[in-house]
Amino acid sequence: MNKFERLFDVSGLSLDRMRTFLRVVDAGSLTKAAQGDVTKQSQFSRQIKELESFFGVALTRRVGRRIEITDEGHRLALVVRRHFRELDDFRESMAGRSISVRIGSQGSIIDWLLVPQLGEIHKTLGDAMVELEQLRTLDVVRAVADGRLDFGIVREDSLPPETKRWRLGSVGYALFAANAHWKGCATVQDVIQKTPMADLLAGGQFSTRWQEWLTKEELRPRVLARVSSFTDLTRVVQAGHAAAVLPEMAAVDFDSKKFKHQPFPALKSRTLVLIANARSLDRSGIAQGVETRLSEVLKLG
Repeated sequence: MNKFERLFDVSGLSLDRMRTFLRVVDAGSLTKAAQGDVTKQSQFSRQIKELESFFGVALTRRVGRRIEITDEGHRLALVVRRHFRELDDFRESMAGRSISVRIGSQGSIIDWLLVPQLGEIHKTLGDAMVELEQLRTLDVVRAVADGRLDFGIVREDSLPPETKRWRLGSVGYALFAANAHWKGCATVQDVIQKTPMADLLAGGQFSTRWQEWLTKEELRPRVLARVSSFTDLTRVVQAGHAAAVLPEMAAVDFDSKKFKHQPFPALKSRTLVLIANARSLDRSGIAQGVETRLSEVLKLG
């Protein structure tokens, strides 16, 4: 007897039921997954109960008026997601289309590190199609862990100690400003005091460290604007409106004849690392050891 026959001895398992369950997990609730359709909501509830009966375990639990996914439910969602992705990749490969490799990171790292090296990345991955997805650091870590991403590039301090990683190098910070803003300024402190500044919205790690340094130095810059990302901050500086502290790798976006940047060691550099989902790479037919080769392509400095 085929070892998988026992999966079909009991009714309740189907691709449609698993798709429904994944929709509910991703949406966070039955109502959102059904998009307010009461009939669909009832159908989805029934399909999840059928899966629970099949697996003999609670996949959801009720908390007040809403449902919550159990630990067992999250575990099943990982299995279903991998299963669907493997089926989809097989279908695409059989249609003669190349396998895609998904890489996630923050927008600034995509712009300043991945896009400039896209040709080499493509070759290193055996000419696979490369998909670049912009996500927050913690979302990248989660997506690599559950197989939604094949690779991620994140700060090393965002990872649990047991996570395997390939170090790419350290990224320091620098003060960027148009040449005109540097006239008569001997230090970065002079520029910060005399020139309109732009910085990130409050709440992030960088913003907190930046404000702590300003307080320590007793500096009160004239802030022209606060934006949500380093890439937006770069555009403000490029327009000549203000100066800003940016990762040094942002230099690739500036004309060295029109803009100057000076290292800003007061803000501790961060180490970037590559992380990977070995199972998804193996499933895609990507050669073993590609993680090391890709990390060499993306080495900093």
